[in-house]
Amino acid sequence: MSIARKALEQAEELAPQSSVEVRPGETIKLTSGGILVVRMHYAVHPERNPEDNPDWKTAERKKYTSQADWDREQDIRDEAGGGELVFAEILSRYQDKIVITDPRWRPDPDWKMDAGFDHGRASPTTMLRCYSDYEGTHYFCGEYYQPGMEIWEHASALREMPDLRKLGTCYADPSVFPLNAQANVPTRKGERAKSLSEIYEENGIDFLSPFHGDHSDVSFAGRLLEHWANLEEHEPTVKIVCRKSWERPLYGLHSWDCPNLLWELMRTRRETLTAQQLLTRNASEAIVQKDDHARDACKYVLLSHPEPTRKPYASRVAERLEKLWKERSPTEAMLALSKIQEEEREEDSPVSSYYGGNIRHALAELRSQAWKKYR
Repeated sequence: MSIARKALEQAEELAPQSSVEVRPGETIKLTSGGILVVRMHYAVHPERNPEDNPDWKTAERKKYTSQADWDREQDIRDEAGGGELVFAEILSRYQDKIVITDPRWRPDPDWKMDAGFDHGRASPTTMLRCYSDYEGTHYFCGEYYQPGMEIWEHASALREMPDLRKLGTCYADPSVFPLNAQANVPTRKGERAKSLSEIYEENGIDFLSPFHGDHSDVSFAGRLLEHWANLEEHEPTVKIVCRKSWERPLYGLHSWDCPNLLWELMRTRRETLTAQQLLTRNASEAIVQKDDHARDACKYVLLSHPEPTRKPYASRVAERLEKLWKERSPTEAMLALSKIQEEEREEDSPVSSYYGGNIRHALAELRSQAWKKYR
């Protein structure tokens, strides 16, 4: 009698939900509904069995951003992840790759810059600057983080942020744009209600655009962890500049650092289900909505799908010319120069030139202008 057939007969004699091992990594169980379920673990493959080949697990584990991710996917533990700190493990393990601490570091003057903005009343009002290089790596560099102040006070501090003249699009929570419960209520005759964005605009902050993308914290966590995947072999495509401590909140304007973004990411945690809830559903992937103001500003930027900075016209022409020079001949390269120049000029349309080639940013700006015109 084969091993599988013998295990099958044993499983049929067991109480529901009990399992029988067929071989290392493979089990059979009978559900309460009388259905036989075969469970395959990675250890069923001899080259992945930790007892025979422990090096495979060591190497594969490095590709996962947290132990909970490994437990859910590889060890088939559905309950894993409840209460998990989402980013703390990877930030601690790869701090030297993700966090830029060199006091002399500054973004390239030619990189495009976007921002995320989150308004708070008692909670912190936050703005983060994000620079994108030519290869598509995003650098969060510069932060405003301040609770308990009036809009005119926030606006005064925000106007002091470096590089505002380079700002492409500043994505903000759409709730600050319409007239709603957060709007300013008239207190005198002749006044009218104003949205929060109008009040910011009256105080010189006229660059906010509503974010209309995916607001899910789970989507944001997945996107950020994708940028930090397999850091043993790859460089992160999101980096955070910080030369300060991020063990506690540091309020105020940080011209070239993001300590509060790191502080919030280190504390980001998934929701924990009760024992009774775990009987009926898997562990929650939802993110606890606490200390999430810089995180929201970061979310608005990353989930807007920022594109790499487009290289200047002269650099693009020079690179194409150099490639032809090396692959073919100097003569062919010089003969093609006029054509290359014409093609690159056509690529520099007014919209792509102003918005760094990102049509989503152009649409965001058009939506912002529509708000101002029709509100």
